[in-house]
This record gives sequence, structure tokens and C-alpha cells, in this order.
Amino acid sequence: MLLKKFLTKSRIIDITSVDFKGVLTELLATIPDSILGKVSRPSAMKELIERENAISTYLESGICVPHLRIEGLKQKYIFVVGRCDHKVKIRDSEEPKDLNTVFLLLSNDNVESYMETLSIFAKIFSTESESVKKLKEAPTLDTFRTAVLNLLKPSQTSDEKSGKGKKKTAREEEKTNKLVIASAVKIAKVSKCSTIMLQGDTFKNLTELVPLLKSEKVVVVTENPALQLPSSWQMINVRAFSKSRFSQVRSAIMIAITRGIIGIKDRICCLGGVLGSNLVDSIIVFDIEKEFSNIFMGQKNLLPEGVKPEVIERIIDIATELSVEGREGKPVGCIFVIGNIDEIKPHIKQLILNPFFGYKPEDRNILNPFMDETVKEYSLIDGAFIIDGNGILDSAGSLIHTPDFKLQLPGGLGARHAAAYSISLMADCISLVVSSSTGQITLFRKGQMLPISERKRG
Repeated sequence: MLLKKFLTKSRIIDITSVDFKGVLTELLATIPDSILGKVSRPSAMKELIERENAISTYLESGICVPHLRIEGLKQKYIFVVGRCDHKVKIRDSEEPKDLNTVFLLLSNDNVESYMETLSIFAKIFSTESESVKKLKEAPTLDTFRTAVLNLLKPSQTSDEKSGKGKKKTAREEEKTNKLVIASAVKIAKVSKCSTIMLQGDTFKNLTELVPLLKSEKVVVVTENPALQLPSSWQMINVRAFSKSRFSQVRSAIMIAITRGIIGIKDRICCLGGVLGSNLVDSIIVFDIEKEFSNIFMGQKNLLPEGVKPEVIERIIDIATELSVEGREGKPVGCIFVIGNIDEIKPHIKQLILNPFFGYKPEDRNILNPFMDETVKEYSLIDGAFIIDGNGILDSAGSLIHTPDFKLQLPGGLGARHAAAYSISLMADCISLVVSSSTGQITLFRKGQMLPISERKRG
């Protein structure tokens, strides 16, 4: 989707207000009545303030992304951006905060891609990319406007300045990459691979590879959600567990399967190297059916009925962050159970008062990027997160109690893995475990276990 078309220069302004209500008043005033239709500015502002007080959209980088779905909006989306150089009292319960940019996102309530679009913006603004730095350091309103519009350009890359005055080593890297990729294409054809998967963060400039892979189906695995690719290529945004080669690939393959990018019977050819090295040094051919034989034993689909692929993708993303970072410097272990709530509920019991009870479904949806900190905070509580197929968090701190099974788990796995194993047998669900001792992420489906990251702690 071309996001830039929902923003005009006239809706990129300087903000003078020192409170959130004033900020919203200034931003909403830039939207013509012809676009708002019957939408009431005061009612939209009231709901935005209420939601901000309930769940903050402030990012530590000094950027705030208030958002709202509105019935009757004339366009799919409306974006308004404000530049700020002073402290603003954003939430009633908190002190004023340093605020650089406010990005207001309004959406028609019928738009299905709302959560995905919101997630894209949250990821873009939460990274300190060159484009975001230019946004924050813009000296004038005109340069700020240019920086904002460039941020939404589909052709924008973080390597625009590269390509001139290349050193000898760069030419050598390019030559080596051409030879290795040409060999990989031949290997892929002989092995009957349906897809070539590139570890995108290995390379400084992916556009150089386009002529080498112009007739191939290409999937790029990257940590950078703002990475721009050729229109025919597909992206899987997933974090690396370590600096080792192919640390992202297992998670990326799982996501590709759930999205339908690749099938169970496919083979894929993976190319990668040391992150940031700009040098391909490894080629691996994956036979999906053999690699994931346990998880697909006796079943055609990985996902339970009614579970959206993007929900699993988002949970893997959060689990990866907990695995890599822990919480407040300490290792964290937790369980996510995703599936039909009616099937799961007979086998759970609340250990604490449910912290998600009473909130609107939209505000407790795992696809809402501003739920990340909430989920990470509640990961410190014993018990499981229970999530439905649409991503709505039903409960946290839930005890899983199922009949005793003869456990078929490797030695060294504890109570969390046993609980995840059991619930995956009792209900049509997926359970995902982050180990508190090793940081390993393990997926359970129908009693079958699939590690999707390596052990790293201890």
C-alpha cells in the first residue's frame, strides 16, 4: 500500500500546545470537513484522549502515534504529523515528556489493514534509522516535511548515499556475491527449490542483487521493517536471535508457512552470511517437510482453524524480544496459547485477577503495537497468556490444568513446556514457550514440539 498518498504537506505542521488536548486540536484542525464527513472533531478528540490515558502511544524516541478508527470517515486513512520542540503533558497521570513528533493516524472502521498499518508505523518510529534521525533533527518545517514524506516513500532506503567512489574491497565483495548467488540459483534449480530466501541484513544494498535474481521467487528476511524491496519480492520481518548465520531463518520459515508464501512440500534455498558483512558465505537447501516433519505429522495445516497468520507472526516477534532481552535485565519465561477460546477455557484457571478484563477488544489486541510493553510486563507473572485467533488477549496469569499425559519431552524441559505440551493436545491451539533458563523458543502443536530458536543462556 502506498501510505504517502494519505498525507499532504498541509497536514504536516508545527505544534505550539503544551497539553495533549491542544496538540490534537491543532492536528484535527488541518483536516477538511469534506474528508471528515459527519465525524465530530470533539468526539474524536475525546476518544483519542481516553485511549491515550488507558494505553500510551508514546515511544521513548520522543515520538507519539495516537490512532483511532472512526465510523463514516471519507477515506481509508488520514495522516496528520506535528513537529514539536518542547515538553507536552501527554497523559493526565504523568509529568510532561519531551516530544519531537506526533503522528496522528485516523482510519475508517471498515479498513481491515488497520492493525497492520499501525504496526508498520510503530516499528518504523521505534528504530533509530537514518530516516528517523533526519526527521528528529530537521532544522525547519520545510525540511521536516521533506523528511516525513521521504519516510513514507516506497523507494526510500537507508543506503541512498552508497554507490559512489566504491573501494576495492566493495568491488571484490560484489564480485564474490555475484559468483555465489549465480551458483545458488543453479543449486536451487537442480534441487527444485520453489523459493530463494535472502538474509537481508547481511547486505548493504539489496538492489544490486535484483539482476541476479530477476526470474526467481525471492523472500527477504530482515530485522528492518522499513527496508524497501522490489515489488516482486516479499519481506518477512523477524528479529535475529544472535549474530550467527541463519539465526532468523527457522522463525522466518514458520512465518512464511503461516502466510502461505511457501508450502509444506516445498524446498527453499537460503542465502546468508554474517550480519552487516555484505558478503554471502553460506547456501543451505531446506526441505520443509523433512525439516518440520514432527510438527506436520498427521495434519495438513500448521495453524488451528480461525487463527490469523499475522497473530502467530506477532507473538513470535514478542517472544523473540523476551528471549533476547529478558525484562529489566533478567531472564523471562512465559507461555502463549493461541486458538479457540471456548476449547481452551475448560482447561485454564486464573491465578490472578485477569488484567485484560473490561478493555475493548481493539485495545487488547496483540496486533496493536502499543500492547508490547503491557505483554512484556505481564510476562513476569506466572501463568499463560490466552489469545484468540484474531489476536485478542483473553487473559494473562492463567494456570493450565489438563489430565496427566505420558510426557514425551526431552530431558531438561520444565513445567512450562509440560503445560504447553498438554494444552496443545487438549485443544485445537498452538502454544509457544520462552524458556527462562535458556531463552529458547519452542512451539507445540498437537503434542508435537518444534524448537524455533537456539539455546543461548547458561
